[in-house]
Amino acid sequence: MQAIGEMSEARVFNSQDDLKIERALLTVFDKTGLLEFATVLKRFSVELVATGGTQNALERAGLKTTPLEKIGHFPEMLDGRVKTLQPEIFAGILARKSSRDHLEQISSHGIRPIDMVVCNFYAFEATAEKSAKEEELIEMIDIGGPSLVRAASKNFESVCIVPSPKYYSEIEKELESAKGSVSYQTRKRMALKAFEIVSAYDVAIYNTLSKRFYPQVQFPDSFFLAARGYEVPKYGENPDQKAMIYAINGSKGGVPEWKQLFGDVRSYNNHLDVASSFEILEGFEDYPAAATVKHGQISGFAYSKSGLDDAYRLAHACDPEADFGNTTVVNWTVDAATARLIGRNDDAGEDGSVYTEIVLAPSYEDEALKILKGKQKKKMRLIQTTTESTFSYDVKIMQGLALVQDRPNYRKKLDSTKVTVATSTKPSQNETAILLGLWEIARRVESNAIVIGNGLVSSSGELTKLWTLGVASFRKRNGATKIALDNAGDRARGAYCASDGFFPFPDSIEMLAKGGVKGIIQPGGSISDKKVIEVSNRYSIPMLITHERAFKH
Repeated sequence: MQAIGEMSEARVFNSQDDLKIERALLTVFDKTGLLEFATVLKRFSVELVATGGTQNALERAGLKTTPLEKIGHFPEMLDGRVKTLQPEIFAGILARKSSRDHLEQISSHGIRPIDMVVCNFYAFEATAEKSAKEEELIEMIDIGGPSLVRAASKNFESVCIVPSPKYYSEIEKELESAKGSVSYQTRKRMALKAFEIVSAYDVAIYNTLSKRFYPQVQFPDSFFLAARGYEVPKYGENPDQKAMIYAINGSKGGVPEWKQLFGDVRSYNNHLDVASSFEILEGFEDYPAAATVKHGQISGFAYSKSGLDDAYRLAHACDPEADFGNTTVVNWTVDAATARLIGRNDDAGEDGSVYTEIVLAPSYEDEALKILKGKQKKKMRLIQTTTESTFSYDVKIMQGLALVQDRPNYRKKLDSTKVTVATSTKPSQNETAILLGLWEIARRVESNAIVIGNGLVSSSGELTKLWTLGVASFRKRNGATKIALDNAGDRARGAYCASDGFFPFPDSIEMLAKGGVKGIIQPGGSISDKKVIEVSNRYSIPMLITHERAFKH
């Protein structure tokens, strides 16, 4: 029989060498692929040490295992809350095989090293999504699993951690090619993946319990965000910038669940346009609606009871030149009539301004897909949207700060009963309906926002059609007014204007009046309100005051 010193001498190895897997601890909640992976381990004569449910699953499949209690002093207890939290387990994982002292210490206590840990956690997030009772949710907080994973990851020089079923295949291939061993680089990479999983798990627990325990606290003292790699874009904001797109953990719906049906890989800017474009149509579900977007800004918007093709035609007509390379978003199924309008027909020599980078729609008719796929050298990106994201925060990160607020709720319309008329000239019922409709569009335009547009109201008072004629944002209100009027041109005569913030001076009202605008809606609240209203009265232009602003930065 070897002495302790002789035994440790034989086991000491260079920590960067390939590690021969002789003993593995398996304790998993998600048993997907477990049997296949364990079978590969058995093929290389690996001893399988397993805990309760994992052991039962393997034994039923005919794989011999070593029960955990045979290498620890205590059996599972406290309804399974304590299984692996034992020195015999953690010493076997944390012992450095490159340290003779470590090996002598564990050998003196009859402890053998563990070379691989296969572990995944209780399904806390899935349980939380089911709105489980608090007691059930608390029981889904895994203690032993994350502890094992952290220990194995810390000692990656001597242990291979396998923290998820999605890594089984690549570890299997390496075991096959290396005759039962795992490389140092793989161990190190798996350790980092494991720390990633543990971190995201802890964030999910904190975020969930914060809302459960203190639902009245909208913003807790600490804000944690966990995200996973979703897509590598072609490049960043500019070709010389690299970028990565991440999907936020715990959020459902939104871009990560949408399906690209056709077209090239999206760039960083494409992702910005895709996400911001979808929000524009939130709250306009009653009618077919369309918006054209360029660099995150609305270049045109319309909805029409007459059909989606009419809505798109009106939206594109707002600012055709700005639509070159745009993102088009619609809220109804794209039919053939609409598909013929969207995007440039390469063989027809038509208006180049309709060149379209991306189309977002909840669905496409087969004929519409065929038409769109054949346009623009077959490079137009066609995306099928589903639902909006459930992530409830708007987050901006800059210069070491995270600015967090709740997302604007575009489905919550302005309370028309709180809107007041500031001028002696009163708007008609139809004019009021159009102004309130334009206000909803202005909310979606970056500040300072000015929207000039018009609409049609049925005999019953229903706003059946609404469209923009000029959309602008600028660093000052009168600048935005000038741009929107220039965009609208003669079409501004008889149209209406919405402003997302108050008018600080009456100069914008003068410009709108000379442009032929017939009505204005704005928040009010400026020290110049009296002068602004006086000018509006002078031109007999009715002005509605919302008493709430709608800045978007």
